[in-house]
Order: sequence, then structure tokens, then C-alpha cells
Amino acid sequence: MQQTGLAEYGENLRLRMAALLLFAKSIEKWHPRSQIRILRVSGTELKPGSQYNVISDETVTGNIVELIEKSWPRLRPFLAIKVSLDERAKFEQTFIYPEDATREALINAITHRDYGIQNGIDIFIFTDRIEIKSPGALLSTLTLKNLEELNGAHESRNPYIAKVLRETKYIRELGEGMKRMFDLMRQSELQKPKLYSNATWFSITFYHKSSFTALEEQWLTLFSSMNLTPNQKRLVVLGIDARQISPEQIQKALGTEDTEVYRQEVTRLRNAGIFEDIRSNSQALSYSKQQRIPKKKVPRFKVIAPKGT
Repeated sequence: MQQTGLAEYGENLRLRMAALLLFAKSIEKWHPRSQIRILRVSGTELKPGSQYNVISDETVTGNIVELIEKSWPRLRPFLAIKVSLDERAKFEQTFIYPEDATREALINAITHRDYGIQNGIDIFIFTDRIEIKSPGALLSTLTLKNLEELNGAHESRNPYIAKVLRETKYIRELGEGMKRMFDLMRQSELQKPKLYSNATWFSITFYHKSSFTALEEQWLTLFSSMNLTPNQKRLVVLGIDARQISPEQIQKALGTEDTEVYRQEVTRLRNAGIFEDIRSNSQALSYSKQQRIPKKKVPRFKVIAPKGT
């Protein structure tokens, strides 16, 4: 306990509140709302009174370690739907939200909530989204923009709790979680998470909606026989309506400035006959000088739709 900072030894052993929140057997003595409430809602909004549309409501209680261990198995089934495979009524589970992203959001809420507020964590499962709402506003040194920029910005409200959970492998390095959630949603071709904070609570919402617009979806059907990866789809939609594509746009669509990732994805699309060069490297350099713009902003490629489409 002393090594992790959860206790101090003077005349007697003195536990920090973090130790009790993490491991207390009777957590209700120390925090009566150390709990997670999971509500499944019929529809896309919660209705009051006689129209109340919650179809299941369960609460998980316990210390922090127990909350992590007990709440995830309760939440996980709500992320899946059964899809029929054939006439023999065989089924498989398909997850409508990335498991790892949802678990990351759950543990993030448990780790960083404000335990000075006597409320629990609420999870609302709507037909089109899942919302995880935790007590406590963002700390003053952070903004929603900081988090959405995915540059690892973080500050821990509960450093002792975060340290223990990191050392016990429940969480990874601090500051990585938000980027990982956004990346996982993007890889699943779903809209990016929505973050919200006010004076008393913070929430993250995952939507079960495609990251592509209806027009982009229609454009991608032209390439359906080519088994494009999520990254390749994001690059192909840049070329809708004969738009010319710059390296900067490609990097933004990929969510990285890693030159090796850029090179690999562009090369694959070139080899597949989907990307066509409209300017060579030297031509792009000359164009950037003429137009007085950075070279990475110079259009270099266009998308070629498969023949016969």
C-alpha cells in the first residue's frame, strides 16, 4: 500500500480514500453511489412519465475493481446482435460497437469520474447510440478540443486510482485511451465519438451510424468488388466528383502523419488502378512554388472508377 501511495505510515497505518474506493469490501460505507447503472431505452430519446421507455434497468455496485470486473459482462451483451447465417437458423453475434472502444470508455469513466460527487455512472443504450455519463466535469486544464485533437492530452483527477489500474493492466498509458477509442470507431467505419461536458458531468457517446455520407456510400458501391479496407475507402471517397487529392487530405483521412502508412496505402491504390497520378513529385514542387502553398497541399492524385461501372 505504501509503495503505491495508497497508505501512509506514521503512528498508525493511514489509508487514502483511493485505497478504500479500489478495494473496500463494504464500499457503501465509504461511497454509497459507487455504482454503474445500465439502462436500455426503446427509441432514440428517454421519455418521462407515462411514456417512460426504459425496457431494462440494472445496477452494478462494488469497489472500483469489482465495478470493472462485474459491469463489463453486464454491458457487453448489449453491444451485439444476432445475425442469421442460413436456413438452418444458425446464428452468429455481430458487435454493432467495437468491444475494445466501449470497454475503454467504461474503464475511463470509472477511473476518472469525480468520487467527491455522490452519484453513480449512468450508461444509456439507445437504438442508435450508447452514452456513458460519469459524474464530474472536465478538469480546468483540459478542453473538449484538447481531447478531440487526439494528441494525448490528459490530467488525472484520481492519480492514485489511475496508477493502480495502470500497474494492474486495467488501463494502459495515460493519454492513449481517447485516441484508441476514436481509432477503433474509425476502423469500424462508424462516426467518431461525441464528447460532452458541463459543470457536473462528462459523457462520451458512440453512434451506430456509418462514418460515410449517403453520397459517399453510393460512390463506394462502384468499388464493391475490390474489397477495399477501411483506410482505402476513406481515401477513395476523397475523389468523389473527380476531385483532385492532396497528400495533406490523405494524411487527414488516415488520421496519421506517418509517412510509411501514407506510402503503403497510396501504393496499394496505385497498383489497384484506383489512384492515378496527376502530378509528379517535381511537378508538385514547381506548383507549390508558383502558388506559394506547402507542397503537401498540392493535388497529386485522382480516383479512377472501375471500368463498366
